[in-house]
Amino acid sequence: MNGHGDQQHRADEIWDFEYRPRRLRIAVTALAILIVAVHIVWAVVLVRGDTGVTVGIADQLAFVVIGLIFAGVLCTLLRIRVRVGEPGVEIRGPLRSRVWDWRDVVGITFPRSSMWPRLELPAYEHVGVWAILTLDGPDAVEAMGRMRETIRRYKPVAADPETVADR
Repeated sequence: MNGHGDQQHRADEIWDFEYRPRRLRIAVTALAILIVAVHIVWAVVLVRGDTGVTVGIADQLAFVVIGLIFAGVLCTLLRIRVRVGEPGVEIRGPLRSRVWDWRDVVGITFPRSSMWPRLELPAYEHVGVWAILTLDGPDAVEAMGRMRETIRRYKPVAADPETVADR
């Protein structure tokens, strides 16, 4: 293996837990395909129909490109994930990724009214963990349990929701 591949492999080994939202990934992929397909159909249909407007090749291409742009923006949701390991907790959203060191992690909670858990931080701040969604049902419950177990290895008090709630 080359040097870069070795570095990537080692970087992945430092994470004990990783989760991506299953149903969101399926929905985003299906919707992106649908968006592109609809834009392609529009590009073809508008040329054949008599709308009183002249639609040329450049317009057709523009329709398809706009569909690809919308689908591409939507596909940024495929980046969402959470990882837990020795370095701390990494939460990756559509546009950025951030790792919170263990000294900054107060705990993990899952409020009843929320669609996703929260990583509790000092000074009563929190960050949503978008990767674990209630829409994933039993998969989300299992992921939350595995995440708590992993957190317990590095910072036991942060894995206990009662302790975090009473802070």
